Parts: sequence; structure tokens; C-alpha cells
Amino acid sequence: MAASELIAGRATLPTLNLGDRRVFVLVIAVLAAVYVVAGKLGLTLAFVHVSATAIWPPTGIAIAAFLLLGYRVWPGILLGAFLVNLTTAGDALSSLGIATGNTLEGLVAAALVNRFANGRRAFERPLDVIKFALLAAVASTAVSATVGVTSLALTGSASWSDFGAIWLTWWLGDAGGALILAPALVLWANEPRVRWSSREELEAIGALAALVLVGFLVFGGLEPLSREHYPQQFLVFPVLVWVAFRFGPRESATAIVVLSAIAIWGTLQQYGPFGGRPQNEALLLLQAFTAVTALTTLALAAAEARLREVERREVAARDEFISIAAHELRTPLTSLHAAVQFLRRQAERGAVDTEQLRQALATVEDRTAKLGQLITVLLESVRVRADRPDLDLRLHDVTALVASVVAQAQATTAQHELVLSGPPVQARIDEVRFEEVVTNLLENAIKFSPSGGRIDVDLSAANGTLQLVLRDRGIGIPVDRRARMFEPYYQAHPGTERSGLGLGLYVSRRIVEQHGGTIRADFPSDGGTRFVLSLPTRA
Repeated sequence: MAASELIAGRATLPTLNLGDRRVFVLVIAVLAAVYVVAGKLGLTLAFVHVSATAIWPPTGIAIAAFLLLGYRVWPGILLGAFLVNLTTAGDALSSLGIATGNTLEGLVAAALVNRFANGRRAFERPLDVIKFALLAAVASTAVSATVGVTSLALTGSASWSDFGAIWLTWWLGDAGGALILAPALVLWANEPRVRWSSREELEAIGALAALVLVGFLVFGGLEPLSREHYPQQFLVFPVLVWVAFRFGPRESATAIVVLSAIAIWGTLQQYGPFGGRPQNEALLLLQAFTAVTALTTLALAAAEARLREVERREVAARDEFISIAAHELRTPLTSLHAAVQFLRRQAERGAVDTEQLRQALATVEDRTAKLGQLITVLLESVRVRADRPDLDLRLHDVTALVASVVAQAQATTAQHELVLSGPPVQARIDEVRFEEVVTNLLENAIKFSPSGGRIDVDLSAANGTLQLVLRDRGIGIPVDRRARMFEPYYQAHPGTERSGLGLGLYVSRRIVEQHGGTIRADFPSDGGTRFVLSLPTRA
């Protein structure tokens, strides 16, 4: 198992070697057999036409198979769909047409979900859940319904006058299979291991019991209101919300499958809010309700899981930050302590060596300044994180301000050449905060640039926008760390002498955003880093 999966608390099923011919044939055979069994079960509920049913789990199986195993397994879906229809009522030609539509439906759904909804991870973010519903359950299922019903009509197996009714049943049945079954299959394949504490196991048993009880109360005829078809389906939502908040997407998808099974059985027995109608109409209404319920529950579970993941990352980042801060603060304190001890010993001996005294005092001054910088960064990070900018916006000569910062930075290094260019620029800024941003960027550029390196600072203003471009020719930032370089506590070069608290760029970004501006980093092909800062001048 990969280390990243262990850290994330996930474990996926072993990848099947479909390049092995025997494995591939076995997968195709098993997939076709599963499809046939599920299809036969679905077609037992075909009321509007022998080949069209409001309950069609094979769609969920096909979409899950393509997302989990790849597009190569299409022969299994095609074969399974062909056999289901051939052994039901259709002839070879119509069965082939229907099977083609079923296969294309799954392929289109998987392709769209892979492209736009994060593939097999589509149920980890609310927006991706909605995209899955629209792309896989709404759009792609129209392919199967259209191709399938057209095949029936062209071969004389169905009347063109019944096209609309059969199409609607077909489409809703496939959409239900996509939204109800596919998420559970994909989520369990992504994370097959259950890691519950004893307390969580008891809670899971309680949630399952509550779900089954409510399911039979609403849909199964356990009490008179269910037998009288009162609209009490809303009673299932508290249990589903409980599962979504306490367990997550996988368990929520499983709860939807369990509830759907109970609801289908009860509706067929003429119980529940959708009973008392013609069977096909009742199942269509039930599928529509269950599909919306599934979408809502999965989106809610994904949002809660996302929030928990962010909180875990925040805690981990904070712990790492405390460790880094302790290390960074200990280094100047150690030097400061050593210098003070030396001065004390000199004073006790009554001996004064001017050069040694000068060096010790220089160490004290340097380390004190370093501690001051660290404390300033810490305080500023707290301030900007609280989103209380309290900016003192006034019209300033930005060119003069930047020139002063560049001059101060140049005084700290003789190994780098700092070059400022650009016309005089004025803007309404918070002088102290803006100076801090420029100082942070220059300190980073100096820290990560080799001796003799040149650092360019260019200022310009046009169309009411101030732009500052700072370019160094240093070691740059690793590709795999660029996406998070402006996050708090995140270091571009962890574990090196160049590492810091990981707050400088974060603080800079927040200050710029509080000014109503933007900051980004580019990485020229000849090396180094190019920061581009844009602010409204408000002049």
C-alpha cells in the first residue's frame, strides 16, 4: 500500500492486471455474468414494455466498471447487455442495438466523469457529486434510452406511438441505477477497509437499525399511514443526515442502496407514499424521489468529509508549524545565550578584549533582530488570518518606498545585485503592510539566490493598476510544491537551511488580497522565480 494512502487513511483494491490475457477474459466473463443477473432482476419490474424498466441496476454496474477498471472492459458490458435482451423477448438485431446503447451509455458517463468530475474520486467533493449526477445520471443515460427505444421501434418490437412512455421509463431507470448503485460500488472499491472504533461500530449498527425501521415505517406498511399512502417520505432525511455527518460518503451511498431496496419492495406491495398507483408510475415516482435523495445525501456527505479533511490538514499543518517555529526560535536563542554567557564571563574576569566584545555584541544584535523578525511574522500571520486588515490606506510614493526597501535589502548582502527600475508610481496603500510584502519577497529572493545573482524589481502603473514584478535567478521552487506555496506553514524547501516558518508568502498574499490585489508566481524556463504583484492604485 502506498504511503500516501496510509496517510490519507485509504486503501484501494489491488489493481487488476488486464494486460494478462487470462485475467482479462476472467474479468469480462464475471462482469458479463453480473450484468446479466442484475439485468434479469431489473426486467422483472418491466411494466410499460418487456425491455424497459424503471429499476435498472446494470447502469450503475457499467459506470462503476468503467471508472474502476477502465474503458477496456467494454466487451463485458456489451456481452452482458446483449445476453439479457436476447434471452428476454427481443431478436438478435434489436438486442445488439440495445446492448450498443447500454455500452455507449457507460463509456460516455465514465469519459465525462473522468474529464470533468474527478473520475473515481467524484464523490469526495460536493461540486463533483453534482457534476456526476448531471453527466452520468442525466446526460449519458439519454444515450441508452434513445438508442434502445429506437432499436425496438425500428425492429418492430415496440410501437412508435409508445416511444415517449418507453423512453421516459428507460431513462429514469438508468438514471436511478447511476445515482443509487454506482456511488456505492465506486466508494467501496476506493476504500474497502472499515476502520471503526468499538463506539463507531455501535453507532453504525444503531444507524442501520434506524434506517431499516424508518424505511419500513415509510415504505413498508408497518403502520397505517404507510398503508394509506400518506406523503411521509421526508422522515428518511434525519437518518440519512446522521449517516452523512457521522460516517461519510461511502456509508451514505450504502444507506441509499438499503433504503432503495426497502422502498422498491414496499412500493410493489402497494405501501408507502407512492403505492396505490399503477406499478410503473409508482416506481417512476419512487426512482425520482430516491435519485434526488441520493444526490442530496451524497453532496452533504462529501461536504462534511471535505470539511473534516481540511480540519485534519489544518491540525497537521499547525503541529508541523509549531515544530518548525520551535526549531527556528531555538537557533537564535542558542546563539544569543552563548554571546550573553561570554559577556558575563568577560565582565567577571574584568578582562575586556575590544574585538571579542564587538563580535559578541554583533551576535546579540543580529540574533535579537532575527527573533524580532520571527515574532513579527507570527503576529502578522495571526492578524491576516483573523481577516481584520485594519488597513491605513493613504496616497504614497510607491517608487520611493520600494527604493528604500531595496536599499535596506542591498545593505544586508554584498553577494547579490538588486536592481530597481520603472517610472514614479503613486497609489493608496498601507505603507507598513506594503513594505512588509516587498521585504518578504526580497528576503526570499536573496535567500534562494546564489552568490553573484541578480534580482530585478520592476514597477509600473497602467489603467488604474500598480504592478510590481520581482525576478530572481535562484534555485526556484520544486514543481510538486508550487501549487501550495502561498499556504500557511508550507515550506518550499523543507528540511534545509533555507527553510523558515512557511508564513512569509502566505502573509504577503493575504496583505495583497486585503488591498484588493493579486499575487502570483511564474517560473521562467531559464530558472528562478518571478513574482507578479498587482494592486489598484486608487490614486
